[in-house]
Amino acid sequence: MSLVDRQSITLLEWLEELVHDSDSEVVDAEMWAMRNGVPEAELRSLVHSLVDGGYLKDLVIDQGCWVSLAPAGVAELQAIRAKRTNRLERNTYARNVVLQWLYDHEEERVRSLAEMIKDPQVHFYGDALTSDETGRAFSYLREQSMVRARRAFGGDVLTPRITARGIACVESGKTVADFTNPQHSGGNVYNTYLPNAQGVIVGEQQNFTQNNNAGIDPSAFIRLAGYLGQVSATLGLEDSERIELERAAQELHAAATSASPEPGRLQALTSRIVDGLTNAAGTIAGQIALQMGQDALGSLG
Repeated sequence: MSLVDRQSITLLEWLEELVHDSDSEVVDAEMWAMRNGVPEAELRSLVHSLVDGGYLKDLVIDQGCWVSLAPAGVAELQAIRAKRTNRLERNTYARNVVLQWLYDHEEERVRSLAEMIKDPQVHFYGDALTSDETGRAFSYLREQSMVRARRAFGGDVLTPRITARGIACVESGKTVADFTNPQHSGGNVYNTYLPNAQGVIVGEQQNFTQNNNAGIDPSAFIRLAGYLGQVSATLGLEDSERIELERAAQELHAAATSASPEPGRLQALTSRIVDGLTNAAGTIAGQIALQMGQDALGSLG
């Protein structure tokens, strides 16, 4: 995630907070730029991209950079907060970013892993990683012989270095998980999201190997079910609509991961989901889910 991504999220959150604390929905973004040391040219480019994405409304005023938060911007912030609380995704990201960062800074004399935490380009959806998160990630990577270092009193990681195995992982283009757990069995490999104890699909990702003899690729349907499990609470639906959507997503997940997925069943469930997303089309997450549903249906031919 780049510095621009972080600035975009920070600007949206600042606007939301300012609007909440004041009576006005219109704010001069130059105030944010001055507080964060962002040059005017960068601010203009940032605002332009957010307006193009539908997250902000640009008010054409001669002076200043007056904007207001669009409904899509509010929905995006809700989705981001939901992602930030996903412990599995945070841990996975921390492991990958620690290894990549050490690779990028291999020729420098990195004295402490704290230097990475202070890097503005290292963030999880705009949220800085904690020392505990990076420490756990580094410990895992060391167990996998991908990094080495020494521990200081108090737990700080000193003189962290990437090993030859870590370099091989980064240069392979694989994630840490894929590099350390290669698939040995046959069949197609999918990333899937499994139902939790309450029957709601949540974003706990694992490698799933399936021998599929049905002649179709169910991966698009699996991704759709998993995505809905992540964002269902941010779609702005009534409780009854949300519950029905989550139920359909769970059924779709079960159908898509069965030994012989039935095209008719996948089509019926996905059509049900697309219909259920009608009232969520005003949110970014809803638009993404709708597109995923249409793409999944299109894959059936």
